Amino acid sequence: MRKLSVAVLAVLMLATLIGCGSAGGGYVAGQIEEAYSYVHGGYVGRAVVRVMDEGVLDVSLDEAFLPHTLGIVEFEDAEWTEANTAYYVSRGNEVRVAKYVEYDGDVYVGVTVGSGLSYVAAGENGEAAGGTDLEKAILRNQATMAAYFAGVQSGSFKILADFGGAAMAVTETHYGGVTKKNAPGYWNSGQTWIGNITAIEEFIEENGAGFPLSEMTRAAEEDANGLKFWSVADAVTGATNSDFKDYFGLVQSAIGRLAME
Repeated sequence: MRKLSVAVLAVLMLATLIGCGSAGGGYVAGQIEEAYSYVHGGYVGRAVVRVMDEGVLDVSLDEAFLPHTLGIVEFEDAEWTEANTAYYVSRGNEVRVAKYVEYDGDVYVGVTVGSGLSYVAAGENGEAAGGTDLEKAILRNQATMAAYFAGVQSGSFKILADFGGAAMAVTETHYGGVTKKNAPGYWNSGQTWIGNITAIEEFIEENGAGFPLSEMTRAAEEDANGLKFWSVADAVTGATNSDFKDYFGLVQSAIGRLAME
């Protein structure tokens, strides 16, 4: 499989505004860099890149569920009723969430707008006081996404059955954990989520990430198993996920922060 020279890499960096390198070295060993982005239409994506001995890269991708997923409750449970839940519509289905949630010590109230949901600051009586949508605040920049990614894994996101009542930390979801690598129930059929993410990680570890979007193509026809694999340059990656370029670009962002020798 093709690897890029330093000269070609420099051209690509200027042309595509990414900082990437070949897999075989050139980076200062011992570094760890990470990058965050909104991915797959509803999650905080994180890429962590470590430089091992001789400049070899170790790549790890993961995603944290946002409040509209972490806030989901079992509406048929006696604890959750019309009074203390809000809802949004996903793929034609009504999804019930806790009306009141807490993040980083602040309480928010869920407001249904059309088919969507917005968590905004709660007033002193639990009413919607307005202000920035919670998810937009989380996604504001690298620092806010990093804080959220770490925070939800330590219980910083909570739900309340009643305004002013006890806040219950969300430590699991319908799929398992609060991030996808800890949620084996998320997309666990066919190629699977973890299968696709592992394919991207391994491809970049072997080939580097210095490729422009124009060299990333998806097969036009399905194979015998109904799958359409992505190729980068002349190499098949083994990944089929529709947001392949988003994940690849997220890793490129992390690699772009690495120092060269």
